[in-house]
Amino acid sequence: MGVWLNKDDYIRDLKRISLFLLIVYMAVLVGTDQDFYSLLGVSKTASSREIRQAFKKLALKLHPDKNPNNPNAHGDFLKINRAYEVLKDEDLRKKYDKYGEKGLEDNQGGQYESWNYYRYDFGIYDDDPEIITLERREFDAAVNSGEVWFVNFYSSGCSHCHDLAPTWRDFAKEVDGLLRIGAVNCGDDRMLCRMKGVNSYPSLLIFRSGMAAVKYYGDRSKESLVSFAMQHIRSTVSELSTGNFVNSIQTAFAAGIGWLITFCSKGGGNFIILSS
Repeated sequence: MGVWLNKDDYIRDLKRISLFLLIVYMAVLVGTDQDFYSLLGVSKTASSREIRQAFKKLALKLHPDKNPNNPNAHGDFLKINRAYEVLKDEDLRKKYDKYGEKGLEDNQGGQYESWNYYRYDFGIYDDDPEIITLERREFDAAVNSGEVWFVNFYSSGCSHCHDLAPTWRDFAKEVDGLLRIGAVNCGDDRMLCRMKGVNSYPSLLIFRSGMAAVKYYGDRSKESLVSFAMQHIRSTVSELSTGNFVNSIQTAFAAGIGWLITFCSKGGGNFIILSS
């Protein structure tokens, strides 16, 4: 025997079914939100640097150039490349976290670089402790913190950037404790570089809170870079004595501030540089 429903019952049941299907659909989306993160082997709270490093390791291992006998290599690499292209971009990552892949239909991607790109030309300054890799979400807070920042805007595929890299590392060690040395990978963060007016690589800019950025146009020797940077460091002169010496030095070191100390006598003076 059939059961006849009136119009109101039919509409009510239809709404219930629709709500049930919507819940199932959202559950599927939530369940797949971790896919890109799990593909790269990182947590959902991973930093951009952790994501970049995880992808590079996978790229060197799984790239089709290194796996010519694997018929699935191309497709598998496209998956991790797609995951990286989304998670490295702050805006795309937010969309993915909120909507899953359905929120990325206009950003399909699908291309990648040769294996050598990941071996030689990827994240030039990722592993240098004196050089801070800056990204869009933290850049303005860093350069407006009151410290002087000298930032190298580079691109992974730029030969001049690679030529400069050893000098930039030596320079960073030379001025460590006197100012902050940063680097921005414009290949990863094109929007940040455009926002800062960078359209050629490498571009070297000094940032100081409350002042417009100053671009460096000199030759790219360590000595010239040091000379230019020191022009932008404000210094104060404090008289040190037995009573305040230790406390003054410890306070400065805790704040990450270096000291240039002159020990004077009637016969002349000696200089010593202390950097934290």
